[in-house]
Amino acid sequence: MARSKQPGPARLTAAELDDLEEEIELLKVAYERYFNGVDRVPPRREHDRVKLHLRNIQRLRGGSTVIRFRSQNLKARLVTYEHYWTRILRQIEKGTFKRVLAEAKRREYDLQKKRAEEDGVPAAQSGVRVMVDREAGQSGIRPKLDDASAAARAVSARRPPSTGVDAKEARDLFKQFVAAKRAAGESVNGLTYGRLIDKLAREVPKLKEKHGDGIRFEVATVGGKVRLRARKRRSGQGAS
Repeated sequence: MARSKQPGPARLTAAELDDLEEEIELLKVAYERYFNGVDRVPPRREHDRVKLHLRNIQRLRGGSTVIRFRSQNLKARLVTYEHYWTRILRQIEKGTFKRVLAEAKRREYDLQKKRAEEDGVPAAQSGVRVMVDREAGQSGIRPKLDDASAAARAVSARRPPSTGVDAKEARDLFKQFVAAKRAAGESVNGLTYGRLIDKLAREVPKLKEKHGDGIRFEVATVGGKVRLRARKRRSGQGAS
């Protein structure tokens, strides 16, 4: 009698890496909330979950070369973040760290993040901007993106809806944004999914303060350039 064939170990997929990247970026937002004094305790449980997820991924069989390369980059990104978080946590324990991040520290953090990215291009060149209008017509509101305190108002650091956009919608939005910029001949250097999550985490709370819930995002061409635009849903309109 032939022996039943035992299934081999699961293979690593792009979807698994999408989830890991999302968790890493949301964990970064959670630490920023703590460093800015919004949360009273550091996100240690969330951090442990991310590390466990990474260990589980490393046990999976490698997929394509691209997927394996991306997996190593995500691991390197988390290690870079962890070095920074550990140093700041030690300063907090010693009482030498100010809750409001100094500009020099933020520049250093941004530099470390840039080195962790695959392309190493400054975020200022990513072209991610957010405009907002209403279904009845444009309001002409263009929020600033350099408000450091906005990160402190980002909601729950564990689940993707904290950005105001669910995980699938965020990934689809990123793919559409990249495709539209390429079609328009615009550079996509430095444009990553993690940076899109950062922008949404900072901007959505401000948009909700001004316009309430029911904000949805779309890719649009404004002034000859591809932009992300936030729109107010009509009453009774569901998510697309």
